Amino acid sequence: MVMHRREFLGYAASALTIALPGHDSRSNAPSAVTVLDLKEHCSLRESLAGYERASAGVVPRRPMLIVPAAMTLPAAVTSEIAACLGGGGTVLLESGAGFAGEWGLRVHRDMLRRLQVHVAAARCKSRDVPYIDYAWPYRTKIRDFSRVVPLAEPQPGEVIAWVDRLPVASKRRIGTGTLIYLGSPVGPSLWAGDVEARRWLHAVAHAA
Repeated sequence: MVMHRREFLGYAASALTIALPGHDSRSNAPSAVTVLDLKEHCSLRESLAGYERASAGVVPRRPMLIVPAAMTLPAAVTSEIAACLGGGGTVLLESGAGFAGEWGLRVHRDMLRRLQVHVAAARCKSRDVPYIDYAWPYRTKIRDFSRVVPLAEPQPGEVIAWVDRLPVASKRRIGTGTLIYLGSPVGPSLWAGDVEARRWLHAVAHAA
């Protein structure tokens, strides 16, 4: 679902309250998946539509914020990401810079650097048979529909996906939360009805 910022911050604040001393952290209330619409800062609208469709009915272990095809993150969105991570939630941040110009890629890199995610200065196309090799939350291949934004090494966290031996996705604990970066968009595969992409997203929601 798409949730307005004020509504999401309310959920995040609730998550923070649950984690405070004197509150029962074993609440039976289900967690929520929020797909954030970045409007003009989202470079692939089909990615947004794919996550909206695929996340319907998903009940994650912890609150989950999905940021599809992000080019830049306004200050309000950065605050939402911090609130989700601070509440022990999972943030799935998908790069939207695969087809950006050089200036757009520089802005994108600077934005990611503030989250301690470091990407390479150049993009690359995936192999002739374009599949990304994922190692987490289980080993699988998901089709790629665009240029990828590979990770620069070394950097904090764990690499969870590669293409032609280039790292393109990572997972990192931040406090009690988890930040997942995708340098190859999964949203378009979800929009196209890819069964394996959908299975992977459900597994992430339950594993993170």
